[in-house]
Amino acid sequence: MASATNKAMPPLHSTIRSRLHTLKQQFHEVCGDGHERGKSSKSTTAPPHPLQEFFSSVQLWKERSLHHTLEALDRAGSPSADSHMEAIEDHEKGAKHLFDLTRVFLDRTWHSTNALLDAFADDLAGLVDDIVASRLEEQRLVHERALKSLKEENQRLTEAWQELKGVNGGLEARLEVIENTPNAGGDAILCNKLRSRLQSLVVKQHQLSVELEDAAQERVSHRRELEKTKTLLTDAQKGLALTRAMHDKETRQLAAMIQLSHAQVHQVLEASRKASANVADTKHQQQLESATDASKASRLSIQHFSSTSKLPRPRTVLK
Repeated sequence: MASATNKAMPPLHSTIRSRLHTLKQQFHEVCGDGHERGKSSKSTTAPPHPLQEFFSSVQLWKERSLHHTLEALDRAGSPSADSHMEAIEDHEKGAKHLFDLTRVFLDRTWHSTNALLDAFADDLAGLVDDIVASRLEEQRLVHERALKSLKEENQRLTEAWQELKGVNGGLEARLEVIENTPNAGGDAILCNKLRSRLQSLVVKQHQLSVELEDAAQERVSHRRELEKTKTLLTDAQKGLALTRAMHDKETRQLAAMIQLSHAQVHQVLEASRKASANVADTKHQQQLESATDASKASRLSIQHFSSTSKLPRPRTVLK
């Protein structure tokens, strides 16, 4: 059974308890009890219980035995009704006594079996508790040993750290004494040089870090200026493309006007040649003057168009 130490342990696992309870219920169903017999006798749809079948068999035997006894008395020719009644009473007493003995035996068997089953369940629960408690005790001892070893290791490392800290402090004090000694050896001079060199390197590192931050900021500003320059370059390229398109259009228009003027001059010259043979010199002279005036007017219009349609100067791109 579980000891006093095991009583302080947590209760048994619910799965083991449920298994034990199921085993007890199954055993009760096999053996049956008075309540179950009463319920099964009232129920007509439930399957017959083994004990109920046994009691039914005893009752059937009693009825058959009484019937056989009465038949035996009738065959013997006993005329007395008292003999029949006495035989029936004796048979009823014997059957009742047998029935009571059987019931007492079954009830005693059921109670003793239930008691044994309860004792077995308690013993099994205590055994499981002992097993679990022993396992937990083993785990606790293992954990205690591990914790103890970790504490010892921590203490050892702490002592080693304190010892190294003391050694470091002693070395620092010794180095300071050597450095402050005016007639120290070469080690002190070397330590002073290294210390000054280290200080200069620290200052240089700080300066370089500041310069690096400034360079990073300048890089950001240069990147912004580069983005602006790219934007201006894109706009200038768009304007140049538009200017080229306008220049090509105006050049085509100017060429068409020149061709038209040349055609008009050619027509005038042809007309003057044809008219020179049929018309007088005065009329020919008038036509020549009118042609000359038209040519001058066309040249003036071309010059005016050229002066008014100058190409726009491209934008200057920032470098």
